[in-house]
Amino acid sequence: MPLSRWLDLPATTMSLAEIESLPLWQLIVVGIFVVSLLVQLFYYVFFFLRLALYKPVHAEVEVRPVSVIICAWNEEDNLKQNLQLILEQDHPEYEVIVVNDHSRDETDLLLQAWQQKYNHLRVINLTTENTQMRGKKFAISMGIKGARYDNLVFTDADCYPKSKQWLTCMAQGLSDKEKIVLGYGSFEKKKGLLNRLYRYESLHIAMQYFSYALAGFPYMGVGRNLAYNKELFFKTKGFIKHRHVASGDDDLLVNEVATAANTCIEVRKEAHTVSQTPENFSAWILQKRRHLSTGGYYKISSKIFLGLFTLFHLLFYMSFFVVLSSTTMYWLALCGIGLKWIGHLSIITVVARLLDEDDLLLFSLIGDFFTPFFNTALAVSNRVKSPIRWR
Repeated sequence: MPLSRWLDLPATTMSLAEIESLPLWQLIVVGIFVVSLLVQLFYYVFFFLRLALYKPVHAEVEVRPVSVIICAWNEEDNLKQNLQLILEQDHPEYEVIVVNDHSRDETDLLLQAWQQKYNHLRVINLTTENTQMRGKKFAISMGIKGARYDNLVFTDADCYPKSKQWLTCMAQGLSDKEKIVLGYGSFEKKKGLLNRLYRYESLHIAMQYFSYALAGFPYMGVGRNLAYNKELFFKTKGFIKHRHVASGDDDLLVNEVATAANTCIEVRKEAHTVSQTPENFSAWILQKRRHLSTGGYYKISSKIFLGLFTLFHLLFYMSFFVVLSSTTMYWLALCGIGLKWIGHLSIITVVARLLDEDDLLLFSLIGDFFTPFFNTALAVSNRVKSPIRWR
């Protein structure tokens, strides 16, 4: 029995006359659907497959001293929970610099107490004398200027490393040739649909910036887990080109200075950091809007790669429902989404395992549908009203 009859689909394809009889608008939608599918499959094969096939290989390298830099603004509770895990890394020579950025809680007292126990903890206090120079970029710049070592690793106060090998793993990628290491920053695993949504978005973004870096087009990193060389920072004059942008201390810097030759990725589970989930959905929305607001300052090439993927991702699902509603072309919609999901699941299964997010496999189908509409809505929202400053 023909498979098409078993599926109760047309036993033969439409004739040329039948296709020509379709309304022009329907032909256009079908064309959009097919082109969108092909573009999506191209991204999966040319970009994302690289990450799925990636095998971390790290030869014996010289163990170099490292400066860890953390910015803290009213982060007393987070530092109580996370700082000790960073101060007790299995790395032979490193310092931890906490930039206390005008905190109004008891962050300073906490750090003073920690300094009594850990000699490699250093604190840079930004006081009222620095009132005119506020913001995370200024705080990071002060931390970099005060760092003793050339190799820098960055994380946030609300993050903790997954293992005591985190710092060594991140530092291994820094060499005379490779000046930037892109790491993975996940969210804590908790129950609930929103938690899976937060984590899938993080996984989806990481899949993109890791894959593009492997393809020779690095465009961003996350400040929750990022390493680069101090010389590279000063050579490009730090954040000077985008100092007027409140956010972007991580992705805009990487977008400006990263190249295929000087950038590598670090995906080993031991090198991951974990962040607390946003307090609520509104806080996450604001966080996402800030991130999206920096996209307008990316290089043209980055905008093209990211924009085309999002555009055809959105057009695929929009045209899918139109084609599916057609009494004569619904079989095309079913075949198309079948191919799309096969490609998606084939890649995301491996990537999720690589980044220790295995439980998101089935949810990824929901996330794949949700992501383009959600990001487009936030982008439009940013056009109407810019997100507020970092603080």
